[in-house]
Amino acid sequence: MNRLAKNWINGEWVDSHQHIQSINPATYEVIGQYANATVEQAQSAILAAKTALKKTDWKRDRRLRAKVLNEMADAFERYADELIEILATENGKIKAEASFEVTMVPAKLRYNAALTLTEYGRALEPKPGSYSMVLREPMGVSGIIVPWNSPVVLMIRSLAPALAAGTTTVIKMPGQTAQTNAIISRIFSELPSLPQGVINLFSESTGGGSRLLVESPDVPVISFTGSTATGKAISATGAQHLKRFGLELGVKPQ
Repeated sequence: MNRLAKNWINGEWVDSHQHIQSINPATYEVIGQYANATVEQAQSAILAAKTALKKTDWKRDRRLRAKVLNEMADAFERYADELIEILATENGKIKAEASFEVTMVPAKLRYNAALTLTEYGRALEPKPGSYSMVLREPMGVSGIIVPWNSPVVLMIRSLAPALAAGTTTVIKMPGQTAQTNAIISRIFSELPSLPQGVINLFSESTGGGSRLLVESPDVPVISFTGSTATGKAISATGAQHLKRFGLELGVKPQ
């Protein structure tokens, strides 16, 4: 098997100068290779997401967002068997657990598709004859940093509400699950209604792209699942730009 998993940036498959082997952790068999994303490619993903926010109707058209989320749910159902197989092979899960993870995804997407069509905001009467209206608007580009242990469902858990809210996204996926990531990217590439640049996904073995997402002033929202120590570091760095965070943190053995 000699599959090369590429990154998905601005609606295109993007290679890199370094290819790293994907390994079955149960047998140490090489199951493919992946393009290890560079910091420059992560930067291009941020630029693509920022451009899509400005030049497409994504942040303004909630019906478009709901349509894309429902298309994504259908696509994940079509690719479920393939995803389960590669997730079990590459991640080391037993198939029952891989199946549990993958089959949760469509419902989460359809739930957020429904939320997208909910009216946001409120109107108040601070004094007779005067009205104050509060509207919710997308903040900008969301950066999503995904762990290796449950990459499919944890990615969707952050991506779906980010898309529903009208943000564009840059997803950093772990290199350990690059072949799984490639199928997810293929799903994104086949969504007929998804505007170019709204979703960007790259895989890396180092933390350069993740650090860029946290440090960049062009990414005002960060979602991260990982260790408490890393979460503290992310919060401290992102606070310089008053970023908003969604953090699921735990403790790794020392």
